[in-house]
Amino acid sequence: MDISQHYKTLNLNSNATDEEITACYKKLAFKYHPDRNPGRVEWATEAMTRLNLAYTAIMSHRFTDASRSPEPDIDEPVETREEQRPAMNKKIVDPEILAKKFIKLRESAKDALYRYFQYSLYSIPIREKPSNTAIFNKTAYSLRKSYHAIRQMLLYTDDPELVEHFTVFTDMLFTFYRASECLNVIDSYSEQYEVEAFRLYREGDEYLHQSHKEIFYDRHNRGYFKSSMAYSLILQAEKIFQAVIKIFPDSSWSVETQIKLEYTESLKRYVELFFTDDSGK
Repeated sequence: MDISQHYKTLNLNSNATDEEITACYKKLAFKYHPDRNPGRVEWATEAMTRLNLAYTAIMSHRFTDASRSPEPDIDEPVETREEQRPAMNKKIVDPEILAKKFIKLRESAKDALYRYFQYSLYSIPIREKPSNTAIFNKTAYSLRKSYHAIRQMLLYTDDPELVEHFTVFTDMLFTFYRASECLNVIDSYSEQYEVEAFRLYREGDEYLHQSHKEIFYDRHNRGYFKSSMAYSLILQAEKIFQAVIKIFPDSSWSVETQIKLEYTESLKRYVELFFTDDSGK
């Protein structure tokens, strides 16, 4: 669906701020919640699914929108070589230069992820406190800045190893951001189908939370990485999210579950690629 249609679903235009989008989504979600429409539960559930899809699509589009990305910073006085690629001319930058820049950007993103857990921003009520809103916005901006800078670097290399590392890391950042916007608290226990879907979703979400908290926060405070435990938790979360989608395909939680599953799969690839030698990168 075109992004403009998602804005239309929320009765907004593309110039709306992130805060306006979130506020509008909450207002509409309150209006169309199944509990407020007891005579039209199926209709209300479908409406909530459309709202969730629209909100997720808009916020994801804003995160990846290249027109908002920072300018690439790779023109250093070092050896580069010009090469012809099919249908375009591209400047290939020395792999060592790109690797050094990647490490710097990766560390910046990891600092932002550390703050996310340090201030318990995974809790939406805590995140929405005035003192924490600015911290979350700064965290999201840092992740987005690293994401775009690394994606830009893909244009300057054909090195398979660099391409793999750049792609896996940025996929993890993007899916993390999407997952961070997902709900993790149920509004009502009146619909048994929704309650059962939520409980299974919440179980998977707890496994996921423990795994990425270990990866991005706990290990740094402890001084060593419980890599086997973190990986095992990821596999558990993946299995449960897959079960939610299979058992409760019509639940309003299906949108959040799919997003969390995609992040879990990206996190798994990240751990497999970056921690195979237990170096704790």
